[in-house]
Amino acid sequence: MLFRVGTVLFFLVSSLTAQNAPGNPSPNNHSDNPELTHIFKEDQRVRQPKPLGPDEPKITRSDADRLVIVKQMIAHDQIHSTADYLHAALVLQHSPISSDYLVAHTLAVICAGDGDKTCLWLSAATLDRYLQSIQQPQIYGTQFLHFDHPPITQQPYTSDLISDSLREKLGLSSVDAQKKRLDQLNSKSPMPASTVPASSQPK
Repeated sequence: MLFRVGTVLFFLVSSLTAQNAPGNPSPNNHSDNPELTHIFKEDQRVRQPKPLGPDEPKITRSDADRLVIVKQMIAHDQIHSTADYLHAALVLQHSPISSDYLVAHTLAVICAGDGDKTCLWLSAATLDRYLQSIQQPQIYGTQFLHFDHPPITQQPYTSDLISDSLREKLGLSSVDAQKKRLDQLNSKSPMPASTVPASSQPK
């Protein structure tokens, strides 16, 4: 079984929530869709290694359930704010369907156009996921993978296609920094993907 490590590392939800909390309008001045915000938080919470606390509501919806709802929201034009585009893109990138990664990529590009720098990174990550899903090498190196056993890898990966200066514009690590991160991950004791330590990027 394939596990994603690099982009399946937990996103700092509290930071994003603070940026888009009531009273902090989305950069494009549209109100956030509250149901989508809840779905996004649910989607991220189930990917945390920490078990649900006694005061946290039980999560009964699956990824498939959340995908259906988000796709319906898109079809009915219920996504308008910068945060909405980000939230929908993050949910869609957990789909098993290649074309959904392209929709997530499109949403991330729109969100980035609103000035959200997280979405610059996400636009790269969603494209990498699409390329991998159609058996092509990733080009940004956002995906760190392992298959039930070590080592963790970024391969297949065309690491020399995008220059480090362009990577910087997208909020991506340089190729050398990615290699150091990969070595760091592989130097640790093998662990399930669900227990890999958190990072500052979305899952």
